[in-house]
Amino acid sequence: MSSSHAKDPSFLGGRIPPEIESMSKNLKDVDQELFRKILKAVVSALEGKDCREVMKSIAESSVIPQERLSHIIAGMHRVLSEAIRIPTPLLKQEAFKEDLRELRIPEDFITDFCSVVFGNRRAVLEAAASQKDPQLPTVADFKWRVDVAISTSSLARALQPSVLMQMKLSDGSFHRFEVPVSKFQDLRYNVALILKEMNDLEKRSILKIQD
Repeated sequence: MSSSHAKDPSFLGGRIPPEIESMSKNLKDVDQELFRKILKAVVSALEGKDCREVMKSIAESSVIPQERLSHIIAGMHRVLSEAIRIPTPLLKQEAFKEDLRELRIPEDFITDFCSVVFGNRRAVLEAAASQKDPQLPTVADFKWRVDVAISTSSLARALQPSVLMQMKLSDGSFHRFEVPVSKFQDLRYNVALILKEMNDLEKRSILKIQD
């Protein structure tokens, strides 16, 4: 009885980004020295450094037309950005290589990509990426109590309990709101449902952390 193993999902998701498709088509005739110069500049840009002069120097000294270079740079940036977003335990190096091979990227270039994604620079790239992500205030404190309205303009709400909640956020702001018990039960149910779905996802082999 023969067995087959399903291919790991691509680190790029279900659809190849157009920048990466274009990059793979424009890498023809690019030697490894030029590729490494561009890759080094792209890595520096991802780290938040100003690389305009370096990019200008590469464009002026290269025999590759500037339009092709722009496609290559954009594709490299997208490959690294997508790979850095995935936690290291979930991104297998062999699967990453296989995804790039399917795009017909030369093996030497794949090795260079791996040296960045799985090498010493990864921690710096992850830190720079996290700083660029939009940050929202977090909940610093939460208080609640059940209240019953005795006097109200709406007879439907008279003597109906409600949940009063107050949140203090990490930016120091306060938010107060009132929720009918029925809506609070809906909220409780949906939170429990989401937690169950997250737990189910973690149990799937596709998302298990591999040693």
